Amino acid sequence: MKNKNPLYVVKGKDVQEAKDIFDLVIKKLNLEPVVQFIQNMLKMILENIKSYPTFLAMKNLLDELVVKYFGIVKKFGLA
Repeated sequence: MKNKNPLYVVKGKDVQEAKDIFDLVIKKLNLEPVVQFIQNMLKMILENIKSYPTFLAMKNLLDELVVKYFGIVKKFGLA
């Protein structure tokens, strides 16, 4: 088993361990509130889907977001 060097984010006197590069960037730039807001918005939208056409529209939107996310990840070599 190969040992990994853990990633750490240092903010003043606080030190936090990051799971991966993406988590490191989120913690370093203090984006946790933004990520939490996006998660809450998506949860609210998904809970209010009542019809199949609405489901398809939301599925297409989420598919686009995933494609864009993986495009950014591949572009910057984060995966």
